Amino acid sequence: MALQLEEDGWLNPKIADYFAEYAEICFTHFGDRVQNWITINEPWVIAMLGYGQGVFAPGRVSDREPYQAAHQILRAHAKAVAIYRSRYQPQQQGRIAITNNCDWREPLTTAAADKEAAQRSLEFFLAWFADPIYKGSYPKSMIKRVGYRLPRFNEADLEILMGSSDFFGIKHYTTLLASEAKGNMKKDFVFGNGGLSKDQHVNLSVDKEWKKTKMNWSIVPWGLERLLHWIDDRYDQPEIVITENGAAFDDKVVDGVINDKSRIDFYQQYLMACHDALASGVNLTGYFAWSLMDNFEWASGFSKRFGIYHVDFETLERTPKASAKWYQKMIQNGLPDLNT
Repeated sequence: MALQLEEDGWLNPKIADYFAEYAEICFTHFGDRVQNWITINEPWVIAMLGYGQGVFAPGRVSDREPYQAAHQILRAHAKAVAIYRSRYQPQQQGRIAITNNCDWREPLTTAAADKEAAQRSLEFFLAWFADPIYKGSYPKSMIKRVGYRLPRFNEADLEILMGSSDFFGIKHYTTLLASEAKGNMKKDFVFGNGGLSKDQHVNLSVDKEWKKTKMNWSIVPWGLERLLHWIDDRYDQPEIVITENGAAFDDKVVDGVINDKSRIDFYQQYLMACHDALASGVNLTGYFAWSLMDNFEWASGFSKRFGIYHVDFETLERTPKASAKWYQKMIQNGLPDLNT
């Protein structure tokens, strides 16, 4: 709170040094036990929903500040990684990375303009944060469309930013259809737009046949497989770790039992998509289900339940859902056949 009120939060270039100092405290005190570090979680959410659309803290609305905040987030990540690698990694033998969130963008039609719109939407969402680390610059589509509002990295920043992720962390939940706006920009909506609409010039929509979660996110397993291939192709086959994938449903407790079959179906289908990506050569080495327990879910509070363990928020009693038992068996015995 103080950093936001007194130092302007992620808009202040000094925040990168503050973050690096904080990270070093963590490395010092927990590095003997922590082997896998994530510097920043979902930088797109911080930048876009916090500084662009204002639905998350600090609640600012701007067409320039998201790019400024994102720039400082990347600088903060790089500085923290530089400290870890030079002072702690040789002894502690851990790994460090950033993790991004990204929905898949499928072209609405086979038209070239829609294919380009889908690609541009992915660049404004994921490549915004990944390209500087793996390619040394922001995507060309962003540089062209954002212009002077998009900050530039100096040589010192780039030296420590390039290659500053030991693995590619990705969080994925849903898929949207992307099309060229053609001068008819639809009203922006919060939980689907991968960047500022007027900068992307992309319209987003969903297939009415797609089932949805309690978050109103479409369930499209093949979208995850295509995203994994997109990452694999664009960044020369990096090691990928899915640091979040899961679904919120309206779980009902009946006689002490939570039969969340929809969640089981979700995990089975999305894990099969991971299996298919692995089989075709994608270097996917890890998968984390979100989440172990129902929790406080950003601006949704306790109203959305993602956990495979049900939590009574008054008594804090924890009860395994059917999905928890299914997940346990899946880990022990492997992924069941989709037809069983």
